[in-house]
Amino acid sequence: MAALRLSDQVRKRLNALLDDDRFDSEQLMARLRELRESEGIQAYSGALHALAHLEIPEVQAERLLADLLRHRNEVKRALGRDPGLRVAAIDYLSNVKKMLVNPTIVENAHLEQTERSAITDPLTRLYNRRFFSRALTLEVRRSHRYGLRMSLLMLDLDEFKSLNDRHGHLFGDLVLKRVARVFRRTVRDADTACRYGGEEFSVILPETDRLGGYALAERIRTGVRRSFSRKPVGGKIVSVTLSGGIASYPVDGEEPAALIARADQALYLAKRCGKDQISLYHSERRHAIRYPAKPTARASLTRAAGGTGEKARPLNLSRGGALLDLDGELGQSETVQLKFDGHDPAGRARYWVMDAQVVRVEPRPTAGQPQRVAVAFDGELPEDCLQQQVQRTRALAAAEGGRA
Repeated sequence: MAALRLSDQVRKRLNALLDDDRFDSEQLMARLRELRESEGIQAYSGALHALAHLEIPEVQAERLLADLLRHRNEVKRALGRDPGLRVAAIDYLSNVKKMLVNPTIVENAHLEQTERSAITDPLTRLYNRRFFSRALTLEVRRSHRYGLRMSLLMLDLDEFKSLNDRHGHLFGDLVLKRVARVFRRTVRDADTACRYGGEEFSVILPETDRLGGYALAERIRTGVRRSFSRKPVGGKIVSVTLSGGIASYPVDGEEPAALIARADQALYLAKRCGKDQISLYHSERRHAIRYPAKPTARASLTRAAGGTGEKARPLNLSRGGALLDLDGELGQSETVQLKFDGHDPAGRARYWVMDAQVVRVEPRPTAGQPQRVAVAFDGELPEDCLQQQVQRTRALAAAEGGRA
């Protein structure tokens, strides 16, 4: 439902606009057009949903609303008084267009409250699983139709059962409410945050690739941890963390069920790798996100068996590994040492040394071309090395705790 995807603030603005008698038909249509352009929403569809609870695509809704406003003016001339927009809408849609049969008059605020209660979880006030299923199906269809990317986050509180056992279910409910507030503060109006079930949550991210999805998931993860570390819940300071998995359309799946399954697989990977972290679905089960390396990034590679260092060109890097181009030859599972060049805060030259193992070797495209290899580090690449070697992007800044 287009109108139901509007934020509460936008819904209030729409209702206030429809109830304002100062605007004639042309002015009202112009105001709706301005609202659509400024907020990026389906304003005409939203207006018809607010007036008559109808779900009409935006283009048809604009034409129908213009016809409805003309009908209101005709009734006004015939009666010698203005019947009001809502009464004119009921008459036109029931008696002229035959789109409503036996419409029931209900106070708008009560109708909205009833409608919202059917699609939201009563404890957290996030969307419920029923709404999630419908919203994900619609978003996948929209992404397919317009060639857009989208991402799905599946997130789960760590050790929530133990917390419930220690402090009781009422305390657990307070924790879930606090977590939901973090979700509402963090996601965009265009995103759909849901309580998927129990202590599991989901977020649908329209027009968002895996880097953008990772950045948002990291903000949610760090926001949850920070919220509970700084402020007591139910009079107690407790440690609450969550883990998450990300799958993206179309690279990880083109159907809702496939995206859910793969985001869940990534979530389970995050749990197995220590919890309190976000993992990406990938056919190689890679759980650390990879960032493109700077064009100037350089490294030298030395084989464990000995020999001089060979020049290596990093293509992308994560905390757990790298993809490299090099002129020499390496074998699968060979052990190597990588030396990354950089500088300290004072600008002096420095370097980082990482032991690694070759996990994939790609055949050379043609003779004379570099060999492409993927390596997994024995430890975690230091943060200052990663920051110097990869391209600075908004997504990276957000994932590292900055502002996107």
